[in-house]
Amino acid sequence: MPQIVNASTHPDFDQIIFMYDSAAALVEDMPDGIINAAYKKVRRKAFGWSINSIVEDETIKYVGDTVFSKANNTSAGLTFTHTFEVINVLETSVSVSKSLEGSISYKGKKISGGFDAAIRKEIGEKTKEQVSETTKTNIYIPSKTKLSITIKGTALLNNGVTKYFFFGIPFKKGTWEYIDVVTEYYDYYEEKI
Repeated sequence: MPQIVNASTHPDFDQIIFMYDSAAALVEDMPDGIINAAYKKVRRKAFGWSINSIVEDETIKYVGDTVFSKANNTSAGLTFTHTFEVINVLETSVSVSKSLEGSISYKGKKISGGFDAAIRKEIGEKTKEQVSETTKTNIYIPSKTKLSITIKGTALLNNGVTKYFFFGIPFKKGTWEYIDVVTEYYDYYEEKI
């Protein structure tokens, strides 16, 4: 049975749908016991970031933003032509705990400071794909009906914990989470108003 959760730490996604592994969860929804157990498994290093994954390459479905919505409150049907131009870069949504925010820097959705490299070494690189699409559609909206277009798709979820070591002493620790978009499509749906 799919589990649907709201992803407050990932603003690009309204909902995350776990399809397969009932134990998989977003870091924000994990019990403290699981996170504390994961910290104990982080390997000590002389210098740099050391990570321990909790969820690895979990395929999820997501519901993103509503990109178009029009309601017809009239007594007659409404017909119009809509041109929809989109340039998307399928990329990664990253979330880190507040304890790590001062020790790494964000550049858009990219993390620097060796942190991203340490995690990508563990979970694998994500290739970015730019998609340009122009769609011209004739749309008919019946009376007392609302038409909406929402972004949906599949992604891979990876999350876990990390510690930063300096001379073998942990100086920082926190949680991390990456959602790598794999597919994206537009879902058209009508609802009566």
